[in-house]
Amino acid sequence: MDLKKEFGITLSEKQKFFVDYVIYGSVGSIVFFVLLMNTKFLVFSIFPLLAAIGIAAKIYTARIKSYERNLYVFLDDLKDLLQGGMNIVTAIEVASRHDYGHLNEPIKRIAAQIKIGVPFDVALNDVFGNIDSTVFAQITQIISETTKVGGNIIKIFASISDYVKTINDMVEERKSKTFSTVFSSYFMFFVFIAIILIIQIVFLPMLSGSTVSLTGEGATNASSMSDVNFNKYFLYLIVIQGLFAGPTIGLISENNFVAGIRHSIILVGVSVPIYVIVSAIFL
Repeated sequence: MDLKKEFGITLSEKQKFFVDYVIYGSVGSIVFFVLLMNTKFLVFSIFPLLAAIGIAAKIYTARIKSYERNLYVFLDDLKDLLQGGMNIVTAIEVASRHDYGHLNEPIKRIAAQIKIGVPFDVALNDVFGNIDSTVFAQITQIISETTKVGGNIIKIFASISDYVKTINDMVEERKSKTFSTVFSSYFMFFVFIAIILIIQIVFLPMLSGSTVSLTGEGATNASSMSDVNFNKYFLYLIVIQGLFAGPTIGLISENNFVAGIRHSIILVGVSVPIYVIVSAIFL
């Protein structure tokens, strides 16, 4: 859907990527809402939207990671081509014929712009500057500034390719070191689910004969604990906890809020059926 044409709204590349998934997920959620209306399974109507956002987040983060992984290979190949005596225009054109995964399309766009006379730093800014990655933003700025002031372009690309390789190694090292923290976060979440189930299955029946005083506007009303729908409130609590825990895990493990949406989908998608099934068996 072209929102700029329809409503005059300008979206970033990330927003454009997510908008179609959100629309499809919203349609699915509306259908589920209508089908599950007036049932205790109404909370499941949010699943199509969550699933659509989760799939979009997974695909988007995988694409960005593919860009970053292949950036080092591209810069290293470019350095070798320049060392072989090629100029930057020919080197980019030759490199654009290689396979760099998702990075192929951006590189071909740079090669096409350079071929028609666009300066290398301008073409680089135009293409790499639109990729939603701090690594690409840093690399683009460094290359643009250094090519403007002059210098040995071969040494520039050699240094930058080493820098990108170091960044990639650090990301992998961070993943391995934060695995235990991510595992602990998942473990604590499911301990939270277990505690809620124990409260509902063991302790609430003990209080079923108790009364709760509800005061408002100077009047006091007494209501039995058994009249309160704790099942619904606990279910909402689990969903909210899962939705907010996911982005936190994503920030810890990958320093990426969008990557955390995937964890939210996993947490909510697993915990809600567990809660509903266990509650149905024991209550």
